[in-house]
Amino acid sequence: MEQTESGITPKQEDVKYLQEQLELTHYDVYRNVSKQVLSDSLQKATEVDHEFFNIAIQESLALIEDAHTYAEWILNGNYLPLELREIDGQYYIIGSSEEYKSLLGQKLIDINGHNIVDITNKVSNLSSKENNEVLKSDLALYITSNQVLKYYEFSSSKQLQLTTNKTTTKITVNQEDEVKFLHPLRWKDIEINDPSYVGNNIYQFRIVGDTLLFQYNKCTNKNHSEEELSEFKSRLLKVTNSVKSIVVDLRENRGGNTGIMKDLFEAFPENKSVYVAMGRNTFSSAMHHLLYLRNTKNATLIGENAGEKPNRFGDHKDIVLPNSKIKIGCSYKYFQLLPGQDIEVVEPDIRIPVTVEDYINNTDPLNQWIKDNL
Repeated sequence: MEQTESGITPKQEDVKYLQEQLELTHYDVYRNVSKQVLSDSLQKATEVDHEFFNIAIQESLALIEDAHTYAEWILNGNYLPLELREIDGQYYIIGSSEEYKSLLGQKLIDINGHNIVDITNKVSNLSSKENNEVLKSDLALYITSNQVLKYYEFSSSKQLQLTTNKTTTKITVNQEDEVKFLHPLRWKDIEINDPSYVGNNIYQFRIVGDTLLFQYNKCTNKNHSEEELSEFKSRLLKVTNSVKSIVVDLRENRGGNTGIMKDLFEAFPENKSVYVAMGRNTFSSAMHHLLYLRNTKNATLIGENAGEKPNRFGDHKDIVLPNSKIKIGCSYKYFQLLPGQDIEVVEPDIRIPVTVEDYINNTDPLNQWIKDNL
C-alpha cells in the first residue's frame, strides 16, 4: 500500500489533515458530533475504494449537521440523466435528457428493483440533515448519482432499470446527455414581454394588478454592471409608490452575497403590504432577506417551508485535501437569525404549495394566489 513520507497512506494523511483543518476553521465542529465519533468515521473513509473516497468523506462531514460544510466534489461524474423533486413524501421526475422526456412528471418507485424508500434511507447518510427540508433537497440530488448508488450497492453498471408509477425503463448513464428540467416558477415569455417588466434572469419585476411582483433568484450581480443594478433598484422603488402591495419571490434563491439587495429592502416603504414567497430553495443569504423583511417590514410569509434552519452555521472557506485534492467547504461563522428560538424550520403564514401538476402544466400557483387575494 502506498505511503507518504510520514509513513501513513495518502488517504490517512488526507483525513488527518481534514480533521485538523476542520478544528481550525469551523465555528464549532463538535457541537453536534463528538470528536471520537467523527475521527472513527473519517478512519472508515480511508478503507473504501479510491473511487468512493469522496462519498465516504461526505458521510463523515454529514455528522457535523451543517449544510454549509460538505465535500464539493462528491457528485463528480456518472449522473443519471434525470432531475428529481420530493413532493409530499414522493420523488417525482422533473427533468430529463431528450431520450427520457416521456418520464417527466412520473413518480419514481424503485431503481434496479430496490424500493425508493430503502434507497433514501441509505443515501440519507450523506445529508447533514440540518433540517428536513435540507434532507429532501439532498436526497433528490444524491440519488441521481450513479456513483452514490454504486457505493450503497443499488447499482453495478452504467445501465439501470427505473420503475415509475407508469412504466419500467432502462436508463443509460451518459455524461454527454443534457438534462432539461421543468421550471414552473420561471417567468413565461408573455410575462417577460409585459410592458411593466424590468430586469434580467437574476432579478426582475413586473406589475400584476395592484401588486409589484419582484423575483430575486440569486444573491449576486454576476455578468451585470453596477449601473444596471442601480437603475433596477431605482425603478423598482419608484413603482412601489403606485402599488398597494409588494411580493418578493425568493423561492429559487439559494443565497450568495446579502449586500447585493440589502439597501433595496431597507428602502421599502413602510405603508405597503409586503409578502415574501419562499420555499425549499430559499437558502443562506436569501434566509437573511426573508427574516429581515418579516421582522422589519412586517412581511407575510407565503409559499412552502424555507430551506434551512434560521440559526445555523454559514459562510465557508475551502479546505483542499493534499493528496486526493478533494475540496471541502467549511463553515466559519454562526448566524442567529432568530436569537433564542431554536426552531427547525421557518414555515409560511400562508401555504401555497407547488404541486407535481404545476410542474407538468408549467403553472406557478403564486400567480393565481396574487390574482385571488391581492
